[in-house]
Amino acid sequence: MKFSAASVFLLVATPSSFAFVPSKALPKSPAFVSSPYFKGTGPLSSTTEDDIEILKHSIANNFRESDAKLASAARQQKKPDLKNNDPKLAQIAAVETRAAVSAYLSQYQGQSGAAIIYSKLVEHGVEVVNGFSGGAVLPLLDQFHELHPRHEGKKPIRWITNSNENSAGHIAEGYGKSQPFGGKHLPVGVCIATSGPGLTNLITPLQDAICDGVPLVALCGQAATNAPKDAFQSCPAVDLTRPCTKWAYQIKSAAELPMVLDYAFYVARNGRPGPVFVDLPKDLQNQILTPELMDSFVETNLNEPNYDTAFCRLSERRRADGSVMQAVHIGTEGKGLPFQIIKDAENKYQIDAIPVVEESADARDDFHADHNPTHTIVKNAPNGETVKEMAFDEGSPMAKEMLNLIRQARKPVILAGQGCNDSPEDLKYFAEKLQIPVATTLHALGCFDERSPLALNMVGMHGHPTPNFMFQESDLVICVGSRFDDRITGRMGSYIPKAREAAEEGRGGIIHVDIRRTEHKKQLAPSYFVHTTGKRFLQTMNALLHKDTEFGRASITAPWLKHMARLQKDFPVKIPHFKTESIRAVNEQGEEAIVPRTRMSAQSVVAELNRQLLEAGQMDNAIFTTGVGVHQMIAAQLITWTQPRQMLSSGSLGTMGVSLGYCIGAKLANPGKICISVDGDGSFNMTFTELKTLKEEGIAVKLMIIDNDGQMMVEYWQRLFHNNRLLAVRNTANPDYCTLAKAFGIKSVYCDAEEDLEAAMKDFLFNDPDEPVLFHVRVERTPCLPLVAPGQPLDDMILEDVEVDVDGAAAPS
Repeated sequence: MKFSAASVFLLVATPSSFAFVPSKALPKSPAFVSSPYFKGTGPLSSTTEDDIEILKHSIANNFRESDAKLASAARQQKKPDLKNNDPKLAQIAAVETRAAVSAYLSQYQGQSGAAIIYSKLVEHGVEVVNGFSGGAVLPLLDQFHELHPRHEGKKPIRWITNSNENSAGHIAEGYGKSQPFGGKHLPVGVCIATSGPGLTNLITPLQDAICDGVPLVALCGQAATNAPKDAFQSCPAVDLTRPCTKWAYQIKSAAELPMVLDYAFYVARNGRPGPVFVDLPKDLQNQILTPELMDSFVETNLNEPNYDTAFCRLSERRRADGSVMQAVHIGTEGKGLPFQIIKDAENKYQIDAIPVVEESADARDDFHADHNPTHTIVKNAPNGETVKEMAFDEGSPMAKEMLNLIRQARKPVILAGQGCNDSPEDLKYFAEKLQIPVATTLHALGCFDERSPLALNMVGMHGHPTPNFMFQESDLVICVGSRFDDRITGRMGSYIPKAREAAEEGRGGIIHVDIRRTEHKKQLAPSYFVHTTGKRFLQTMNALLHKDTEFGRASITAPWLKHMARLQKDFPVKIPHFKTESIRAVNEQGEEAIVPRTRMSAQSVVAELNRQLLEAGQMDNAIFTTGVGVHQMIAAQLITWTQPRQMLSSGSLGTMGVSLGYCIGAKLANPGKICISVDGDGSFNMTFTELKTLKEEGIAVKLMIIDNDGQMMVEYWQRLFHNNRLLAVRNTANPDYCTLAKAFGIKSVYCDAEEDLEAAMKDFLFNDPDEPVLFHVRVERTPCLPLVAPGQPLDDMILEDVEVDVDGAAAPS
């Protein structure tokens, strides 16, 4: 396997931070207790090349922490005498690096590969793991058993067996999507599967996670390294997963595991989060980490760079002050990150990320910058050419210049993306202080409370009409933490024409804030691009606003906000209703009677769900998940979103069948929340086997199945674009979902008429808080409108279910 020169770097800390304290876990070497590593106590200029070789040899063969102390002392002594580019400093930095890695690995000496993995899961705060069994992963599974000797009466990480690996992946996604911020560790979901079909069943969750930025670590067994070619349940796991992960790797030795796992969790959680895959040959799960194995790892990887075979390698780099350092180069295909070895609060060695030391413009490391934002601001000319770039902070002239542009805009809008989910209060202050309306993307629903008069709600293909109209009229678009996905822009060439015009005239334009530098000019060229987190951008701008006590904004945007109110009144999201019918029915006493019955739409059901939660004061305590279809977009439109990460859905990939898994994951990560799956029959049919998991584990989620006997979203497209030739969109033999729930021992509720909906919804939501409940709701087929037809501008919407002329060649994907 080949590695490019731009891969990952593990940087050695400076002497001040590279402090090794003797550890009881580290073996001492009598052979070197009294050995002098340097031949004198005078200036280091008297130190010879032999001294360095002795130190290198001692570390490679039997590391002691005193080695690192001597190496650090040597560096300090050399500083007065040698320039930063002296090769001897680089040699000593290399010795320090090897010493640091040896100390780091020594913490796991004597453990098997499987034990190291489990230890790393504990270190990274993992409390729940989903998965399925298989022969190739048995050594790792054994670590989770409560009777395993490693636990000694302590409660192990919670293991949950799912009905299949696909569901395990989606449950882990739901966990990672909803795990609360603010803890010691950033959110992440973890799943484990066996080799072969276990791995291939995870491909869809991995692709779903890479598309939507979901932090996920997938660990899979693999046939042993000495197994014959095409062995049972072997497959090219890394080749299969590389395109749908941020990093995919197969371990070559148990000695790699500490660094592999630390790196995997870092990459999954940081930058734009995403999935990471680690392939685990069975024999290496059983391999014991010995001093010889550690020595081999250091010698093989941390001498001369070996891009063909090495997992990590030394690479000389410069710190911000120009001093030399040695790095450990990890990663593949030009992807990698720099770290240093530190000791944490628990006195354990860890790899720790360091900020980007920016290179020249022609040698920038974008993968590094995408994970460690440079906190810079770039100004572009209207033609897209970069004018200047500088640091982004409160003292930045360009930050103040950008704020002045915001102040003068008369029709500004904020597009809040997923990058705002960790900063709802900062977003609220910014919007209210400047009196700017806020629209959100699907994954950002709730980061701005929709009870606010400034809330525009969701924008885009199935967004509310008002934000779609206002974006096209706006003179300044402030996009924070979103990538201008095609589902929110409509036809890109016709997107935000007034803002582009205002940019030409210097009175508005586009401000784009993103954690990934590679998003700059990817879809469109902004007036300003700020390479930072959404939270840091908002806090910096709010600090500048806070200093300006005389600034008044209401008079500038008041007409714009009045226009917003008129649009909301004139163009609401409409709820289809049906005429009440009189039908002959048999009552509970067995008597026949004529009763009124009113059929329901998916919209009316979701509206009732929303009403009851709001009136009960429970909306802030609720998390919703959806599958993909009309039920998904109707939920996005009609639920009043009040909290960030409240809506868990498959956006970019559009994966049907995820709602139940997401909901289980959300409940595992948020046991005190009401977790409600709003699903369609088509989506639910794909994964309802997880009802088994609900019953086995006692996971108290709410499952609402909006059953219209079909895939209505695609059916509507066939009506519009294929002359109503319907195919593969009707479910003519759906099960009785209440009977299905009963088969798994789960309570169910049924409703098929408006007259019964209020009572049935109340029973579903509030009567059984500590057990799973399934709510089967029969509805009529109604499309989800508005709809921005493919290839059309954002404000060209189908607003009502009437015959319309469309371009038959532009059917949605």
